[in-house]
Amino acid sequence: MSQLNPGELFRSVTQGILVHRAAATVAADQDLFSIDVGNILLLGLWGRVTVAIGSGSQDLAMHLDPDDGGTNVVIGDASTPLLVDNAVVGNYITLNPTFAADLVLTLDYAANGMLATPLIFEKGDIVLDITGSQAGEIEWWVVYVPIEDGAVLTAS
Repeated sequence: MSQLNPGELFRSVTQGILVHRAAATVAADQDLFSIDVGNILLLGLWGRVTVAIGSGSQDLAMHLDPDDGGTNVVIGDASTPLLVDNAVVGNYITLNPTFAADLVLTLDYAANGMLATPLIFEKGDIVLDITGSQAGEIEWWVVYVPIEDGAVLTAS
C-alpha cells in the first residue's frame, strides 16, 4: 500500500507542484524542463551547484523555447550572461526579480527562488544557455501550477 506524503500534498495544494531535475554537467546548452499540453504558472525556479565549476569563461543564461515555433523568450540574461567561473558547491542560481534581467548567483541561499511576480509559460522547453565548457554540475527545481487542464511540467 502506498503512503501519502502529507507535506507533499499540502505543498502542491497551497504552493504549487515541485519538480526536481537531477544534477547534470554544465558543459553544453540543455533543456531543463518541458511544459506539455497547456499553459502553466511558474512560481519559482532555482538551481544549486553540486560539483564546483572550474575557472575559465563559463556563462549562463535562460530562455523559453516555445513549441509553436515562435521566438525564444529570454527569462534570465537581459544584458550579460551570469558568470559562474569558480562557483562552489552550495552556490544557488535564481531568476532576477525583474523579468529577463540577469540571473543571480548567491552562496548558501536562493535569492528570489520563489518569484514575487509569477510567470505564465506556454508549451515548450525551459533551456539553460551555456557559454564555455568548464566542468561542474547543477541541479534544478521548479514550482508551478497548471493553468489548463492536463498541463504538466516535467524535468528534461
